Amino acid sequence: MTLHLHPPSLPDFGHRSLRRGDTLYHVGDPASSLYRLESGLLRAVRLTPQGRTLTVRHIRPGDIFGEELLHGAVRGQQVTALTDATLTPLHLQQLGLQELWEVTRSLSVQLQRIMSDGVHIQDGDLRERIARYLLSLADSSLGGAHRDGTRYVRVTHELIAEGTGATRESVSKLIGELRDDGLLTPAYRCLTLTDEAGLRALAGYDGV
Repeated sequence: MTLHLHPPSLPDFGHRSLRRGDTLYHVGDPASSLYRLESGLLRAVRLTPQGRTLTVRHIRPGDIFGEELLHGAVRGQQVTALTDATLTPLHLQQLGLQELWEVTRSLSVQLQRIMSDGVHIQDGDLRERIARYLLSLADSSLGGAHRDGTRYVRVTHELIAEGTGATRESVSKLIGELRDDGLLTPAYRCLTLTDEAGLRALAGYDGV
Protein backbone atom coordinates (compact mmCIF):
# COMPACT_ATOMS: atom_id res chain seq x y z
CA MET A 1 0.00 0.00 0.00
CA THR A 2 1.49 3.35 -1.05
CA LEU A 3 0.61 6.55 0.73
CA HIS A 4 0.00 9.61 -1.42
CA LEU A 5 0.25 12.82 0.54
CA HIS A 6 -0.65 16.13 -1.05
CA PRO A 7 2.11 18.67 -0.39
CA PRO A 8 -0.27 21.66 0.00
CA SER A 9 -1.68 20.07 3.17
CA LEU A 10 1.68 20.40 4.88
CA PRO A 11 3.67 23.64 5.23
CA ASP A 12 6.67 23.97 2.92
CA PHE A 13 9.77 24.59 5.06
CA GLY A 14 12.19 24.29 2.15
CA HIS A 15 13.64 21.22 0.51
CA ARG A 16 16.89 19.47 1.36
CA SER A 17 18.79 17.33 -1.12
CA LEU A 18 20.80 14.17 -0.51
CA ARG A 19 23.13 12.38 -2.89
CA ARG A 20 23.20 8.60 -3.14
CA GLY A 21 25.19 7.29 -0.17
CA ASP A 22 24.69 10.39 1.99
CA THR A 23 23.62 9.90 5.62
CA LEU A 24 20.83 12.14 6.90
CA TYR A 25 21.39 11.29 10.57
CA HIS A 26 23.10 8.70 12.76
CA VAL A 27 22.02 6.69 15.80
CA GLY A 28 22.25 8.91 18.86
CA ASP A 29 21.87 12.22 17.01
CA PRO A 30 19.39 14.69 18.54
CA ALA A 31 15.89 14.38 17.03
CA SER A 32 15.25 17.96 15.92
CA SER A 33 12.56 17.52 13.25
CA LEU A 34 10.36 15.19 11.25
CA TYR A 35 10.96 14.78 7.52
CA ARG A 36 8.79 14.08 4.49
CA LEU A 37 10.50 12.32 1.58
CA GLU A 38 9.61 14.03 -1.69
CA SER A 39 11.61 11.89 -4.13
CA GLY A 40 14.13 9.08 -4.10
CA LEU A 41 14.58 6.14 -1.73
CA LEU A 42 16.05 6.11 1.78
CA ARG A 43 16.62 3.28 4.20
CA ALA A 44 16.82 3.15 7.97
CA VAL A 45 19.44 0.74 9.36
CA ARG A 46 20.76 -0.51 12.68
CA LEU A 47 23.94 -2.29 13.65
CA THR A 48 23.71 -5.64 15.41
CA PRO A 49 25.96 -6.41 18.42
CA GLN A 50 28.03 -8.48 15.97
CA GLY A 51 28.60 -5.41 13.80
CA ARG A 52 26.29 -6.38 10.94
CA THR A 53 24.11 -3.77 9.27
CA LEU A 54 20.42 -4.65 9.06
CA THR A 55 17.79 -2.74 7.11
CA VAL A 56 14.93 -1.73 9.40
CA ARG A 57 12.74 -0.16 6.74
CA HIS A 58 12.72 1.59 3.39
CA ILE A 59 11.43 5.16 3.20
CA ARG A 60 9.51 5.92 0.01
CA PRO A 61 8.22 9.19 -1.49
CA GLY A 62 5.38 10.59 0.62
CA ASP A 63 6.57 8.90 3.81
CA ILE A 64 6.99 11.04 6.93
CA PHE A 65 9.76 9.80 9.24
CA GLY A 66 11.99 10.83 12.13
CA GLU A 67 9.28 9.85 14.61
CA GLU A 68 11.77 9.81 17.53
CA LEU A 69 10.97 13.52 17.79
CA LEU A 70 7.43 12.68 18.93
CA HIS A 71 8.64 11.08 22.16
CA GLY A 72 11.64 13.28 22.78
CA ALA A 73 14.22 10.62 22.01
CA VAL A 74 17.49 10.71 20.14
CA ARG A 75 17.69 9.00 16.75
CA GLY A 76 17.39 5.24 17.07
CA GLN A 77 18.26 4.46 13.46
CA GLN A 78 20.71 5.66 10.84
CA VAL A 79 19.02 6.94 7.67
CA THR A 80 20.96 6.90 4.40
CA ALA A 81 20.08 7.63 0.78
CA LEU A 82 19.95 4.69 -1.63
CA THR A 83 19.36 7.13 -4.51
CA ASP A 84 19.57 10.86 -4.95
CA ALA A 85 16.72 12.20 -2.84
CA THR A 86 14.81 15.34 -1.89
CA LEU A 87 13.10 15.79 1.46
CA THR A 88 11.36 18.46 3.50
CA PRO A 89 12.01 19.09 7.22
CA LEU A 90 8.79 19.35 9.26
CA HIS A 91 9.03 21.20 12.57
CA LEU A 92 6.49 19.95 15.08
CA GLN A 93 5.63 23.33 16.60
CA GLN A 94 4.60 24.63 13.16
CA LEU A 95 2.13 21.83 12.37
CA GLY A 96 -1.62 22.19 12.91
CA LEU A 97 -4.17 19.47 13.67
CA GLN A 98 -4.68 18.53 10.00
CA GLU A 99 -0.95 18.27 9.42
CA LEU A 100 -0.52 16.15 12.55
CA TRP A 101 -3.24 13.84 11.24
CA GLU A 102 -1.24 13.44 8.02
CA VAL A 103 1.82 12.55 10.11
CA THR A 104 -0.17 9.93 12.06
CA ARG A 105 -1.62 8.51 8.86
CA SER A 106 1.79 8.21 7.22
CA LEU A 107 3.34 6.49 10.24
CA SER A 108 0.41 4.06 10.40
CA VAL A 109 0.80 3.10 6.74
CA GLN A 110 4.54 2.61 7.20
CA LEU A 111 3.96 0.41 10.26
CA GLN A 112 1.70 -1.85 8.20
CA ARG A 113 4.33 -1.99 5.45
CA ILE A 114 7.11 -2.79 7.94
CA MET A 115 5.09 -5.66 9.42
CA SER A 116 4.36 -7.02 5.94
CA ASP A 117 8.01 -6.70 4.91
CA GLY A 118 9.07 -8.39 8.14
CA VAL A 119 6.96 -11.43 7.32
CA HIS A 120 8.41 -11.56 3.81
CA ILE A 121 11.96 -11.42 5.14
CA GLN A 122 11.42 -14.13 7.75
CA ASP A 123 9.16 -16.46 5.76
CA GLY A 124 10.64 -19.06 3.43
CA ASP A 125 14.19 -19.85 2.43
CA LEU A 126 16.72 -17.25 1.34
CA ARG A 127 16.04 -17.75 -2.39
CA GLU A 128 12.39 -16.80 -1.82
CA ARG A 129 13.33 -13.82 0.33
CA ILE A 130 15.80 -12.53 -2.26
CA ALA A 131 13.15 -12.82 -4.97
CA ARG A 132 10.63 -10.87 -2.87
CA TYR A 133 13.17 -8.20 -1.99
CA LEU A 134 14.21 -7.65 -5.61
CA LEU A 135 10.61 -7.42 -6.77
CA SER A 136 9.94 -4.86 -4.05
CA LEU A 137 12.97 -2.77 -5.00
CA ALA A 138 12.01 -2.93 -8.68
CA ASP A 139 8.93 -0.87 -7.75
CA SER A 140 11.10 1.75 -6.02
CA SER A 141 13.48 4.45 -7.22
CA LEU A 142 16.17 1.76 -7.52
CA GLY A 143 14.19 0.08 -10.29
CA GLY A 144 14.12 0.75 -14.02
CA ALA A 145 13.43 -0.90 -17.35
CA HIS A 146 15.51 -1.72 -20.41
CA ARG A 147 14.30 -0.77 -23.88
CA ASP A 148 12.67 -4.17 -24.30
CA GLY A 149 10.64 -3.61 -21.12
CA THR A 150 12.63 -6.03 -18.95
CA ARG A 151 13.00 -4.54 -15.49
CA TYR A 152 16.20 -4.19 -13.51
CA VAL A 153 17.28 -3.14 -10.02
CA ARG A 154 20.36 -1.05 -9.21
CA VAL A 155 21.55 -3.00 -6.19
CA THR A 156 24.60 -4.67 -4.67
CA HIS A 157 24.88 -8.07 -3.04
CA GLU A 158 25.67 -6.30 0.24
CA LEU A 159 22.46 -4.28 0.09
CA ILE A 160 20.43 -7.44 -0.58
CA ALA A 161 22.11 -9.15 2.38
CA GLU A 162 21.31 -6.23 4.68
CA GLY A 163 17.71 -6.17 3.45
CA THR A 164 17.08 -9.90 3.88
CA GLY A 165 18.99 -10.56 7.10
CA ALA A 166 21.55 -12.77 5.36
CA THR A 167 25.30 -12.77 4.82
CA ARG A 168 26.84 -11.32 1.67
CA GLU A 169 28.46 -14.67 0.89
CA SER A 170 25.12 -16.51 1.02
CA VAL A 171 23.48 -13.88 -1.19
CA SER A 172 26.29 -14.00 -3.76
CA LYS A 173 26.02 -17.79 -3.97
CA LEU A 174 22.26 -17.70 -4.51
CA ILE A 175 22.45 -14.84 -7.02
CA GLY A 176 24.74 -17.12 -9.02
CA GLU A 177 22.18 -19.93 -8.80
CA LEU A 178 19.35 -17.62 -9.86
CA ARG A 179 21.50 -16.52 -12.80
CA ASP A 180 22.13 -20.15 -13.78
CA ASP A 181 18.38 -20.80 -13.56
CA GLY A 182 17.76 -17.95 -16.01
CA LEU A 183 15.90 -15.77 -13.52
CA LEU A 184 18.48 -12.98 -13.17
CA THR A 185 21.23 -11.42 -15.27
CA PRO A 186 23.86 -9.80 -13.02
CA ALA A 187 25.94 -6.80 -14.06
CA TYR A 188 27.95 -4.26 -12.08
CA ARG A 189 25.68 -2.95 -9.30
CA CYS A 190 22.65 -4.04 -11.32
CA LEU A 191 20.44 -7.13 -11.57
CA THR A 192 18.14 -7.62 -14.54
CA LEU A 193 14.95 -9.54 -13.73
CA THR A 194 15.33 -11.74 -16.79
CA ASP A 195 12.39 -13.98 -15.91
CA GLU A 196 10.14 -11.85 -13.72
CA ALA A 197 7.30 -14.38 -13.90
CA GLY A 198 9.67 -17.01 -12.58
CA LEU A 199 10.81 -14.72 -9.77
CA ARG A 200 7.21 -14.01 -8.83
CA ALA A 201 6.50 -17.74 -8.69
CA LEU A 202 9.60 -18.27 -6.53
CA ALA A 203 8.47 -15.44 -4.23
CA GLY A 204 5.01 -16.99 -3.90
CA TYR A 205 3.34 -14.22 -5.89
CA ASP A 206 2.16 -16.38 -8.81
CA GLY A 207 -1.53 -15.84 -9.37
CA VAL A 208 -1.42 -12.56 -7.41
